[in-house]
Amino acid sequence: MRASATSVLQPLAAAGLRSTVKGALLLRQLRARGDTAAAVDASAGRTLLDTTFSVDLHGHPTVIPALRSRSATAHARGIEAGGMKAIVLAAVGDLAAIGWRPRRGIGIVRSPGPGELYQSTSRQLDAMTRFVEASRFRVLRRSGDVVTGTQRNGRGVLLAIEGGDFLEGQLERLEAVYQRGVRSLQLVHYRVNELGDIQTAPPRHGGLTPFGRDVVREANRLGMLVDLAHATSEVTKAVVHCSTQPVMISHTNVREDGGSARFISREHARVVADAGGLIGAWPFSPEPRFSAFIDRILRLVDAVGPDHVGIGTDMDGLGPYAVFADYAEWPSIPAALLARGLRRDDVVKIMGGNFRRLFEAVASG
Repeated sequence: MRASATSVLQPLAAAGLRSTVKGALLLRQLRARGDTAAAVDASAGRTLLDTTFSVDLHGHPTVIPALRSRSATAHARGIEAGGMKAIVLAAVGDLAAIGWRPRRGIGIVRSPGPGELYQSTSRQLDAMTRFVEASRFRVLRRSGDVVTGTQRNGRGVLLAIEGGDFLEGQLERLEAVYQRGVRSLQLVHYRVNELGDIQTAPPRHGGLTPFGRDVVREANRLGMLVDLAHATSEVTKAVVHCSTQPVMISHTNVREDGGSARFISREHARVVADAGGLIGAWPFSPEPRFSAFIDRILRLVDAVGPDHVGIGTDMDGLGPYAVFADYAEWPSIPAALLARGLRRDDVVKIMGGNFRRLFEAVASG
């Protein structure tokens, strides 16, 4: 019997892990001592969001059961309450092969069978589509949809896949998911796949593979965003070299004196920014303080400038390490940035203006 994505992810989906995550979240909230998104006076942020486009560059509401912080309905209400105009909602291409490894974190725990990763991703896309329809949101497919699909308080969802593992070496599958509405492909995730190397495992390919280059070119042809989160600097440089369009890293931070293996150097960030791309600040932090996330946004702005920064929350993908975990508190981010002295025009860019420019450029070819 072929195992489902949920059954093979027992280390991730087990009730014990859910309890551990909830307990760790509570402990971190106590340690935060009021330094949380909810504690921010968000009025200035709400005023800004009322008249501007804003988007989360990367999130997983409804996708990963063990890390789900609230129901799909509650997430939809949070998106509306937070004044958001859109989210990039990502399926996980290697979901059927990864799990929680004690003392090592998330990584590959099994070898998937033929076609299994594609089937798993297809089921996730089905669930994401149901979420969009039930929430009365609109799937963003074309460059003009960012405007027409989110005006008059409408909400949009851009479908994405995190990890090209579902391709399983078959390039034609990229157009197949494009026809289903997917408009952003993250090349790699937690499994070293056929496209290139990842930040959290020893290199196997020496960067981007020939198949990875073919995938980038096909994404360019289709008008799909290429996302380089989780990719090594060598992969990033190779993609920027062969891509005819700017790219993004949807969720990361600039590395300063340690931090996650998923952080990047300033030089890595500039490779993307210098090619016209975008980097999403990521609310991952061992320190349970919302202000630490704002610090990291400002550090990214210092590294690449406000024209190349966005916000990628990784909603329901971070577990206890998230310092932002409720879309209803989205206005706290622009409010905090304004309070730190950023110009209003720059905050507008960071909250969504930069992504809008990038998507319109890529989708229109």
